[in-house]
Amino acid sequence: MLSFIRGSVLHHGVGYLLIDCHDMGYKITLPESVAHEFQGEVMLYLHEVNRDDGRELFGFRSVLELEFFWKLINVSGVGPKSAQKIVFSDAVDRVKAKIMAGDLAALTDVPGIGKKTAQKIILELKGALVEEPGFSAIDDDAIEGLIGLGYTRRDAESALSGLEERTTDDRIRAALKRLSR
Repeated sequence: MLSFIRGSVLHHGVGYLLIDCHDMGYKITLPESVAHEFQGEVMLYLHEVNRDDGRELFGFRSVLELEFFWKLINVSGVGPKSAQKIVFSDAVDRVKAKIMAGDLAALTDVPGIGKKTAQKIILELKGALVEEPGFSAIDDDAIEGLIGLGYTRRDAESALSGLEERTTDDRIRAALKRLSR
């Protein structure tokens, strides 16, 4: 089973990338909305699906995304393409926070996810995410505060992830310390 790939992007297709890795070409499935983000040398974590008509490789930017994908495909009625779209719909911590909050609208906004499937995801994953070590919802006010100070959303979310502080002000201070390193 393939776990990751490091190589050069040869072609951007609709919903996939062709990656050259040591003179071998691999087709990696990615949502259309993010496939264009990858340029030049890339490193992607993979999930391999074997079907009667062939193998399909689903790509992810981080192990965190891949592990969340695995949780999603274990929900009955959620296939790999739908799960991957959910993973890439927002930052993983934010998607998990929306599931924890029971935000049905956030999941149904993902193409291909209907109300019943969204309800199943919330029902089956809500408890599993609570038990996840180190999970804490990211504070939207803290993110906006850091963006107002000139940081990108990605940097702000990264700096805030895993913080134990309880108040927004304390979370911003701790994130600023991380960002200043």
